Amino acid sequence: MAKSNSNYTEDLISKFKNEYDLTAEDFWELKQKKGTWIVTHKAVEKIALTEGYNWKLEVLNFTPDVVVKCILTTADGKTTIESLGESTPNNTTNKYPYAMAEKRAVDRCVLKLANAHGYMYTEDDAEEFKKDNNVKPNHIENAPKV
Repeated sequence: MAKSNSNYTEDLISKFKNEYDLTAEDFWELKQKKGTWIVTHKAVEKIALTEGYNWKLEVLNFTPDVVVKCILTTADGKTTIESLGESTPNNTTNKYPYAMAEKRAVDRCVLKLANAHGYMYTEDDAEEFKKDNNVKPNHIENAPKV
């Protein structure tokens, strides 16, 4: 029997905690959609640095909407992933749209290489994913255990 998405996501969180020295503080569950887990941008960067990923960014569009393409390659050079990050007045209130588009593009590439894209999202994917909007007092206890 195949694992459910929820079980797979919980397994990923446990794996990330073990392999990349992440903590429960790096993850939280989305209030609006139970079973949807969010990971911090900082944690995703730690995964990328630990794995030795290399990336190159290309700005595809800058005004009024920012679109950045990330080309990420594994340390051994055998695998390359590309993804886009976008930042528009419709999807962020951030005053630094290029930085937001860059974070989104890099995070998506890292999550794709970790087989986590679509199973968890980063805090920068959407305004409603921010920790302040979602954390309950017992969020650490609710994070999947290692």
